[in-house]
Amino acid sequence: MAELNNISLEGYDCVEMIAGDYKAILAPGIGNNIIRLRNEAENIDVFRHDEEHPYTTVLNNPETYGYPFLYLPNRLDEGRLRTSDAVYHLPINEEGPFYNAIHGFLHKRAYKVIKSNVIDDDTVTVVSEFKYDENDEFYQYFPVAFTVRMTFTLSAKDGLLQNVEMRNDSKVMLPVGFCSHTAFQVPFIDGTDPKDYFLSVPVTERWEINNRCLPTEKVRDLTEYDMRYNEGTMPVTRGLDNDLYSAGMNSLNGQEFYGSYAVHKPTNKKVCYEVSQLYRFWCVWNDRGENGYFCPEPCTWIINAPNLDTPKNRTGYWEIKPDEVYECWQHITIQ
Repeated sequence: MAELNNISLEGYDCVEMIAGDYKAILAPGIGNNIIRLRNEAENIDVFRHDEEHPYTTVLNNPETYGYPFLYLPNRLDEGRLRTSDAVYHLPINEEGPFYNAIHGFLHKRAYKVIKSNVIDDDTVTVVSEFKYDENDEFYQYFPVAFTVRMTFTLSAKDGLLQNVEMRNDSKVMLPVGFCSHTAFQVPFIDGTDPKDYFLSVPVTERWEINNRCLPTEKVRDLTEYDMRYNEGTMPVTRGLDNDLYSAGMNSLNGQEFYGSYAVHKPTNKKVCYEVSQLYRFWCVWNDRGENGYFCPEPCTWIINAPNLDTPKNRTGYWEIKPDEVYECWQHITIQ
């Protein structure tokens, strides 16, 4: 039976979603983060989590646990955000030698659950919303009101689906760029060897970055190192540091699959990460490879896209008009 339960973790309100063998814990107060996703039958924990302090650890490290949704994504050069009708100057929160604005602010905001339903015996859904306006401390830097509505659907058959809608509530153009800093755990099966895991990310070209982790705007063909992402590369035990690529089409079980997946080779169990084709780039990072997780980050626009001279149709930069809505989705399942 599918279930929805309001629970408390370390004194904080969360929502427990259960559908078949899947269990997810949603923390609306930390950017609407799914702080744990588990399949009981397969003994698989999908996301990096902390058993002892499941909520406060994420609260103190919101970019590197669970399923953080980022707006604005990745880095902006010296905090500059250049749109078609304005230039905004965001606070620099990445220290030298980088001096960038990084990760935006939505992953630290409290969302409000506005609807939750047990759809049937196998499916539950939770809808949460965040309204950004002059009451937010960040508004002094970025005075463009919007509403984000996020819907999570957990299904016994299909796993976790995230749908995101952003509406422009202002009278000016709203830049829309999303990224998920999804922290996948490896090993995701208890007691297994991290060296038995491989990651497949469909990449077509590599974007060169400088020593401040910003694109130089040069794009190059894939080397043997880069091609390993298509063929399967080790996601942990060695460093993967902001490897930045244009996305391509992957293959999974003989079918086209627009996304990445991690596989435990001895059992062929997979954690599959499908995304809508608005996510045109992947940035792969694993915190030096020593901490048991990796982040294959799907991005709708390239790092620093608003400030680049490269044409917008190449960088993924996008804006929406007042009252317009932008929508995209991601899907995580276990095979």
